[in-house]
Amino acid sequence: MPADRGSSVTPLKEAASAELDAMRENVSDGYPAPPEMKVTREQMKAAQLPINFRDYCAHLLIPLNDCRKKSFYWPFSCSDLRHAYEKCEFDEYERREMIHRMKKKEGLA
Repeated sequence: MPADRGSSVTPLKEAASAELDAMRENVSDGYPAPPEMKVTREQMKAAQLPINFRDYCAHLLIPLNDCRKKSFYWPFSCSDLRHAYEKCEFDEYERREMIHRMKKKEGLA
């Protein structure tokens, strides 16, 4: 049985799944490692996060959205959570930019 990839609509075929796992294992040295996912797909789905926000910073967005709903989106509440989320997103952006610069330097991008 193929590994669960989070999609019940279009599950990956066994060959594609094995190829994807091999690509993930063969990450070349020198690139910054991706951060750890701290929430599961089920938790993100239960929190009704839009798909484009289901990233490495979702563990900060879930409590931020709860705080926003409780405070009726008052702009001055939840500022600590908002800044933590924005910092996480900025750090992720910098990591992706570093990977892009490294690939460009190697002639891969």
